[in-house]
Amino acid sequence: MKKSLLALAVIGAFTGSAFAADNVQLYGIIDLGVAHFSGLKPTTGSGTVSSTVMDSGGQSSSRIGIKGTEDLGGGLKAIFQAETGFCAAGTNQNTNGSGGNSNGYCSGGGFMQRTSMVGLTGGFGTVVAGRLNTPLWNAELAADPFGGGLTGKFDNISNIAFAGLQRANQTIAYVSPNFAGFTGTAVYSLAPTSAQVNLAQGGNTTRAWELNAAYNNGPVFATLDYIRLTNIDGLTPNSSSGNADKHWQVTGGYDFGIAKVTALYQDLKADAVSGKRTAWMLGATVPVGAGAVLASYGQAKNTLGADTGADTAKQYAIGYTYSLSKRTNLYTSYAHISNDANTALAVGDSSTSNLGVAGQSSSGVIFGLRHKF
Repeated sequence: MKKSLLALAVIGAFTGSAFAADNVQLYGIIDLGVAHFSGLKPTTGSGTVSSTVMDSGGQSSSRIGIKGTEDLGGGLKAIFQAETGFCAAGTNQNTNGSGGNSNGYCSGGGFMQRTSMVGLTGGFGTVVAGRLNTPLWNAELAADPFGGGLTGKFDNISNIAFAGLQRANQTIAYVSPNFAGFTGTAVYSLAPTSAQVNLAQGGNTTRAWELNAAYNNGPVFATLDYIRLTNIDGLTPNSSSGNADKHWQVTGGYDFGIAKVTALYQDLKADAVSGKRTAWMLGATVPVGAGAVLASYGQAKNTLGADTGADTAKQYAIGYTYSLSKRTNLYTSYAHISNDANTALAVGDSSTSNLGVAGQSSSGVIFGLRHKF
């Protein structure tokens, strides 16, 4: 009885302080899937290996977060969000010799490091600061039928994954009001990733700025995005005060009702090396009963530093999701990557990114269950 009263007192104290905002929401995802990958790089020796694992997020990385708003009056609101990944299947089960997620939280890079931000929103738009998804990454997720998850995720071969631009640290972002479906976003990052923070280099610390224009109205959406990282030497941060990497991306889609068709194109160039890396994808989402069939085909070609003519990876993927309720669904998918002699990409899923072997193909299949709360 005393323990119960103590628990109620703790909960009451927590509710009276942390939940004093006007609207606070505890939310999360628990996602567990059994996946089989083949064509992976072994820890030692040559050839390829296969792996069968239970992943902490085949469709969406398991996570828990808290977000909320406070009305400041005059149409102005304070907003906040803090979200962390966690390993739903056990301690760091995604670490393996073929290149899994090696941090202790299975996604995000650390505690409350999926997203961590505070900001203000009102008639002028929204200003936020913290660790955020890049608009580039959000646009790819919206165009990818697999939403950055399942074994079919375009992130297996995309430029964003290649350059590690899914999230950015020390970021300030402004999002304009919505004008008949049009929005604009401007972003500046003082140190986009933890690997790029080097105080000893002072002004040579890598910086990034990004501009995004988007249209989303009815069945149509389209985005155009440009991001520039400074103080880069051949895609290696903190090596030069003059060089830059430049990424741009265009996405679009139309929902015909019987099917939603999407596409994207990405281009990456680096001042320090010749050539470029391009990637593109065509995708479709077809509603079937209580679920949907997902399909995509994409290619990535990397000629940064050299052009040998054997530097392309091709991926095709198909999947199906079935809704048991508004918050719970079953899923399955299959993906296959064909690598040229100078590419070594491999199939992964939402919480696992594997390493491949140059010139060898890679495949992955997964079955799982996802619940949102």
